[in-house]
Amino acid sequence: MVIVGIDVGTVRVGCAVADSAAAIPFPVAVWERAQNRAEKEILALISDRKAELLVVGLPLGPNGERTTTCETIEAFVKRLAKRTSITIVYVDEAFSSDEASRRLSVTSAPPKAIDAHAACLILERYFERATL
Repeated sequence: MVIVGIDVGTVRVGCAVADSAAAIPFPVAVWERAQNRAEKEILALISDRKAELLVVGLPLGPNGERTTTCETIEAFVKRLAKRTSITIVYVDEAFSSDEASRRLSVTSAPPKAIDAHAACLILERYFERATL
């Protein structure tokens, strides 16, 4: 099964893809949210790859509580859900961008690549949770 992971930010959305059999996520792209570009690209990717699951990161607080950013992300995902029948799950993505930044600090990757790598971390967390 093809799984798409997204890291929804205020300006950009990072995207990663994994096959559930291999459970190894790969960064795909980073899209700007302006003019619904990210939404359109995510929907096209879901269709093109015949994805069956969309994993979305939610930045929960240190005690697992919802943050104000959660509402913004859920509103974005609701717009996607209206246009696709894919199953959607949420995982805690607290500090995924910070971790992605640390991982990429030894490379010459452009700063916006962090968003796609954060989406990889979101998928990694999904797979970890699924095997518990």
